Amino acid sequence: MQKLRRLLGLPVLEIVHGTQIGEVQEVALNVEQATVAGVIIAEPTWFSHERGVAFADLHSIGRDAVTVRDAGAVRDFSAVLSVAGTHKLQALCDKQIYTEDGEYLGMLTDVACDRTTGEIRFYELSDGFITDFLSGRLVMPLPPAQTVGDDRLIVPASMAKLVQAANHDPGGVV
Repeated sequence: MQKLRRLLGLPVLEIVHGTQIGEVQEVALNVEQATVAGVIIAEPTWFSHERGVAFADLHSIGRDAVTVRDAGAVRDFSAVLSVAGTHKLQALCDKQIYTEDGEYLGMLTDVACDRTTGEIRFYELSDGFITDFLSGRLVMPLPPAQTVGDDRLIVPASMAKLVQAANHDPGGVV
């Protein structure tokens, strides 16, 4: 599993010439399709629109860098971002998560995906620093349906039963 917040700031390298073509500025997610749409990159040159690499065009997501075959993979990303259900990772993170029944589940701190398929596997939740330190963070599978608001996510009531500790060791902050 790849936690997506860890990608922010990583260099984007092209493997044909071995050059850095930018760094990961943002990750685009399509929560309706439960997939990573791609990464938005900050390039050395300044464009007036966002440019990025679709997930299908990524060669690899590594621990220390994201790689693409060549710089041609970087394209205008506005069409990808305009698809219904697509959200930027940083806009989703730090939102409160409530069930439709009004139960608070925690704050969204990260999103994890399968690094080879781009399938979103789970949300990582925090219930506060003390709880994170004592019990670890919580994980929740991606809800089958959700409402993304300005400050919070609303998920089906059944998701409350699926939230579980990611790490049961005391002090086990993930």
